[in-house]
Amino acid sequence: MLMPYKKRQVIQIGVYRQHERFQVVWLNPQKLVQFLSFSIEETNLYAKLTARLTADFPQIRIQLRVVGCISPHLTWSKTLILPHSLSVQECERQCQFVLQKELPIALNELWFDYRAKPLKQGFRLDIHAVRRQTAMDFQCDYDKLPLQVLDLMPHAILRAFHFVLSERCENSLYLYQDVQHCFALMEAAHQPQMLQATGNLITLFEQFCRRFESKIERVYFYRTVDCEPIDLPADWNQVTTDAPFIALGNCLWQTELQQNISQGSARLTENRDERD
Repeated sequence: MLMPYKKRQVIQIGVYRQHERFQVVWLNPQKLVQFLSFSIEETNLYAKLTARLTADFPQIRIQLRVVGCISPHLTWSKTLILPHSLSVQECERQCQFVLQKELPIALNELWFDYRAKPLKQGFRLDIHAVRRQTAMDFQCDYDKLPLQVLDLMPHAILRAFHFVLSERCENSLYLYQDVQHCFALMEAAHQPQMLQATGNLITLFEQFCRRFESKIERVYFYRTVDCEPIDLPADWNQVTTDAPFIALGNCLWQTELQQNISQGSARLTENRDERD
């Protein structure tokens, strides 16, 4: 008797290690957020996660794409504003030229990628690089859920904000805090504005305003429940979700890029040949 053929499908999951647990997020066939939390000591974690996903996707053979993210203090970034659009190959060559010119590190010791965005006048190229050994050391923390994609943490945080809010608001400042990280993020056409600092959100907001002379119309903030309580301005907008925030942003990797960026991506480590 012939067994029914199941089509193979890549299911993207976002993973983030916080304290001694792996937080895992994915979207089910109805595009509803699903999430689990596993102890880092869990045995057969990959098999247990696959079994859970099979319940959501019973008609297909599952192939996982595991997306994580790395803190920007471990990476190097540069934004270029160019007078005209570049092809994928031209973006690659531009990245290599800039990295060889500005970093005292051999190109074969780096993993790099870029985000490319057409502007009303010109073209923006965001270049991101990480030492190969740094990325490999980082991925050792995820040995039970091997990462195929290593994005930048601010990108994941912004995606989570956009997803929960269901909109992008111009001139908005996004503040994120957990017990390990504190970020202020603001999108701008020509230069992304990001500040990573220690302390609380009030201090972070004041530091951001001193560094960037930006017109801020709205402030959105997300804080994990284990952060120390603090009184925040009444006109700030709190963003809440039951799903683990950074893992949610990782799960949404590239979903907004398909709509807003003509070429390139934010990935640092996935097989680059797939993009050509």
